[in-house]
Amino acid sequence: MNPFVIYYTKTGNTKKIAEAIAKPLDTKAHNVKGVKEVPKGAFLVVGSGVYGGKAGNGIIKFLEDIPEVESGKAAVFETSGDGRKMVAGEQMKWILKKKGYIVRDSFVCPGTMFKIIRRGYPKPEHLEQAMKFAEGLKK
Repeated sequence: MNPFVIYYTKTGNTKKIAEAIAKPLDTKAHNVKGVKEVPKGAFLVVGSGVYGGKAGNGIIKFLEDIPEVESGKAAVFETSGDGRKMVAGEQMKWILKKKGYIVRDSFVCPGTMFKIIRRGYPKPEHLEQAMKFAEGLKK
């Protein structure tokens, strides 16, 4: 497994979850703003916050621009003010599937909404859940 964790965030919440996911995968989390391409043969772990009911434009543009692959593997995660249902993740899954990736799993975590609702999220228990999610990806 060659994990490559990439994320888009406006508030920093998704970065915290990305870093928690990267740790058990023994890799680094990369902000999409600094990434030019996907390493060959990488297992993509892609995340975003939810903005206006969809994934961040930066991650969507990145995914739309990556080349198609044959049977690539991926997983998605999101932070969301709702924190219960996958919204941005579904959008990212759809693009990844279109590019030839098999999306193995997904993870959603509550996040801050409008900078005042759920202030202080993600909490330590959410970071632990993110690390357990990553452990499951190694199987």
